[in-house]
Amino acid sequence: MDHRVKPGGDEGSMRSFNGPVAAGSGIKTKSTRMARRKKHGRRGLFHKRTTPEEEVAQREAAFAAIRRLYCEALPLWRSCARPFCRRHRRCGADDKGCRACLARAWPLLPAAEQNRAHWSVSVGGPRRLPPATHMEWALRRYPPSNFVH
Repeated sequence: MDHRVKPGGDEGSMRSFNGPVAAGSGIKTKSTRMARRKKHGRRGLFHKRTTPEEEVAQREAAFAAIRRLYCEALPLWRSCARPFCRRHRRCGADDKGCRACLARAWPLLPAAEQNRAHWSVSVGGPRRLPPATHMEWALRRYPPSNFVH
């Protein structure tokens, strides 16, 4: 056991060394600062005004989502002309096909069935999906005659 004093202090001094470190020496020092959290990119954009084009795009996206919920809530696949819909027992159409199915079947449904479908869509359809945007949340509560045609 070597009891000689090394230059620069005792043998425990290497653990608390905070002086300048030569590049490539492999010794890493701990920083006393904590790392900052990254801020979300869309932070603060929710209270800003949208342009008319953005508002139209948001409204159309909300209408498309609501039409898909109506297609899920109603058994439109039973009378659909597409074999895919009948085979999978759900509406497998895109927005144009879903719009056509709703326009064809909505006037034929009894009022009680229309009200039940409207209530189901307002709570998120059979899967209870939350609305993606505030505009979709607001439009779910409007009467369905606005966007089923």
